[in-house]
Amino acid sequence: MISGDIIVDDPMLLQGIARRKSLEIMEHLEGTWEGDGVGEYAPHLSKFPFEHKLVIEKAVPHNSRKLHWAYRSIAKHKETKEGLHMETGFLRFFPEAIDHGKLEMTCTSSNGLSEVNEGTYTQDSFDVWTRYNGITRAQNATRPYVTEVRRICELRPSSEPLSMEYRVEMATERTAMQPHLLSRLRKVPEHLQIER
Repeated sequence: MISGDIIVDDPMLLQGIARRKSLEIMEHLEGTWEGDGVGEYAPHLSKFPFEHKLVIEKAVPHNSRKLHWAYRSIAKHKETKEGLHMETGFLRFFPEAIDHGKLEMTCTSSNGLSEVNEGTYTQDSFDVWTRYNGITRAQNATRPYVTEVRRICELRPSSEPLSMEYRVEMATERTAMQPHLLSRLRKVPEHLQIER
């Protein structure tokens, strides 16, 4: 076993080295999620309902040293089923202990906004936000420009079916950080994910 840069092969010493446990959050988070959401952004957008689909799957490369997942998110108008928003990105986990660590989340939206979010995760949640100039946008982006984004996910692993609350907060050059999107999603059973 390698601990830091030192190879440890003494069975007595190995007993004192913490084994890396699989990411429990990803055992729950990986898969397809569907549900409803509500969006708003005062004073620019009044409340609107939407359908939300979130797909999280292993990215390439993915192994015990590269804990990378890909995701895509699609929001559709609740009544008309017209597509409202789509984004794709990656989640990279950096465990610090068995039950928590750091998380990097990149996100690119169909409107030309790109984010690099950093934060933390536990076994049933994550909280990431843009910082260190973590936002870039296409040259033709419309104003007001987004200046900061925060994404919060809270899993309910004991609920049946497994459920999640996913929130996005946002700030622009005209408005302070405020809630933008709130989705309540349920995990689609594995045998139904293949058929969709």
